[in-house]
Amino acid sequence: MTRAQSHGLGIGNGSIIDHGDGIIEYRQTGKLLPAFRVNIADVTGFSVRKATRQDRKNGASALQQMLTVQGSGTELASCPVNHGTSAKIEAWIRAHPSFRGNMPQSTPGVTQGTSPSTIADDLAKLARLRDDGVLSEEEFAQAKAKLLH
Repeated sequence: MTRAQSHGLGIGNGSIIDHGDGIIEYRQTGKLLPAFRVNIADVTGFSVRKATRQDRKNGASALQQMLTVQGSGTELASCPVNHGTSAKIEAWIRAHPSFRGNMPQSTPGVTQGTSPSTIADDLAKLARLRDDGVLSEEEFAQAKAKLLH
């Protein structure tokens, strides 16, 4: 059984709990229960909008935005987040190996290769995530090792 790992997104931004099986949770700062729980492989996109009056009645503050995680034409999750948090959540999910764009596509009878420019682009993305505080040094090193093997 894989042990869940917590990945802090910075002060006031909450954390992502990675269960190691493609399932993640987002927990807001100071909250015990997750704001949402999704399978990363199901995620296809993200959207952010201002909190409406109804959102504020449901607990969002006027200073928060509403993050929606989308998957195959449906809403997988929606929750209020502080400004800037949505970008960190999206970047973290997009960098995860289980995210659709990162999973190798297999075609019967065809050998998959990764072009050097793609690897360089991916390394640059990982470095930005590390520099932005989304990934720790250890997470960066693990992701880099996976990418280079």
